[in-house]
Amino acid sequence: MGSSRLKRSRNAALAATVVATAVGLSSVPATAEPAGTATDAQKQLKELGRQAEELTEVYKKAQDDHTKRQDELARANADAEQAARTTADAQAEEERFRGQVDQFVHASYQGARMSKLSALLVSESPDEFLDRSSALDVLAHDNDDAVTKLADATAQAQRGEQQARSAHERATRAEADAARLEGEIAGKKEEMDAQIAKVKEQYESLSEHEQDSLSGGGSKMGSLIGSGAAIKAVNAALSKQGSPYVFGAKGPSQFDCSGLVQWSFKQAGVSLPSSTQSQISEGEKVSQSEMKPGDVIFFYSSGSHDGIYLGNGKMVHAPTEGQTVTVEEVKYMGEINSVRRFAG
Repeated sequence: MGSSRLKRSRNAALAATVVATAVGLSSVPATAEPAGTATDAQKQLKELGRQAEELTEVYKKAQDDHTKRQDELARANADAEQAARTTADAQAEEERFRGQVDQFVHASYQGARMSKLSALLVSESPDEFLDRSSALDVLAHDNDDAVTKLADATAQAQRGEQQARSAHERATRAEADAARLEGEIAGKKEEMDAQIAKVKEQYESLSEHEQDSLSGGGSKMGSLIGSGAAIKAVNAALSKQGSPYVFGAKGPSQFDCSGLVQWSFKQAGVSLPSSTQSQISEGEKVSQSEMKPGDVIFFYSSGSHDGIYLGNGKMVHAPTEGQTVTVEEVKYMGEINSVRRFAG
């Protein structure tokens, strides 16, 4: 029983070409075609696998979006709290300087002799006049300073109130979006799980000969020599050769394609979202002719499969259900959707 299970696992690990990554496409992005003509059962497995991987990436994209909205909600709430503190401080300053200005206005209204003409008229000597004039200059300067600070504090309080309102509006939108996405995620996961179950059932229904005929051209490869985050990500991925493919897995011992990319770059200090549909919008777009080790290749119009380029026409990726992380040649270049560079 154990020997049979081990043999089936080994055969499954060789099936690098059975499942591509997008719905409705017929070419396999980075694997060898099965030897001979594929049976109807193999073709059905390939199509089911494509659908399952695309649904997985849609599900993971919804998770990425949900995380973003939660982060936005947290930032908006923090901004609102900071704006409230700023407003309170500005209002306190406003009241303090308003009191100084009011005192000056009140003194003038009561007929206080605050002009230099009055100082001249009441002074009994030139020195007394100069002293009175200097005092008036100080008072005038203090009043001007108080008026300026009052205006600044008032403007700051108004800005704080506006920022608080804006932050609260952002928080309300983010909270509503997060709730909506949370509801969508449950439905997407149910759909994904149902499709994955079909893939597993179809694979188990294949004869041993059919499973054997699905063997791919994967190979083992040692670490690359070099430095920088891109090479670190490459070597992190290469260190996981032989780890099993699991739909939606993000490591450290099981992976799907985007999970391997995300985990590998995380080891190099580069943060990426978890889905191909989110990853494909990150980093710098480069042409196929400019590819270098560490660049990430996305396949098909949906961009639902990716792998890390190694140079010399090879890539490391997590292929599909029943297989393991492996190194393969990048074939069918026409199916490449995009190449992104996340690190140097």
